[in-house]
Amino acid sequence: MQTRLTRFLWTVLAAIFLIEAWLWDVLGDLVARFVAALPIAALRRRLQHLIDTLPPAFALALFIVPILVVLPFKIAGLALIAGGRVVAGGCVFLAAKTVGLGVTAFIFDVCHARLMTLPWFARFFALVIAFRDWAHTKIDPYKAAIRARIAQLRENLRARFANEAPALTRKLTALRARMHARGRETP
Repeated sequence: MQTRLTRFLWTVLAAIFLIEAWLWDVLGDLVARFVAALPIAALRRRLQHLIDTLPPAFALALFIVPILVVLPFKIAGLALIAGGRVVAGGCVFLAAKTVGLGVTAFIFDVCHARLMTLPWFARFFALVIAFRDWAHTKIDPYKAAIRARIAQLRENLRARFANEAPALTRKLTALRARMHARGRETP
């Protein structure tokens, strides 16, 4: 019993981690596109140059700031949920999570090279990447099984509607004819 529960909990942890990693990638790309659309490309280049000239600790501090700024909003969202305002709290929490993750991903992209000069950060980053790879090995078989099941359901639906298509087409044609007939009857 214990091993089944332990496996289940590790699988859930792996799934949560992969969702976070996916959000990191997607939101980081969205923020990067948003920044690219704004006329601040020169500002981004200056920020990149500034980070490259300052000590790595500054890059680390800059990387941590969005996490700290968003934390009170996440706590407020959880407080709203605890107070019974589940929808409002969920919206506040998800908005804070989305904005924080997107901005943090963007800043990480800008600070990445400088952060990797910190040996402990480079080791931690390698550990996170290794954990992500491990999470994929845990979750990918489930994803493949779900995709196979969805493909099977789609094929079953296609086969069923292919057999019923002539009857359905006749019914829709008759319904359309009745609707047109009613439309002509009313002045």
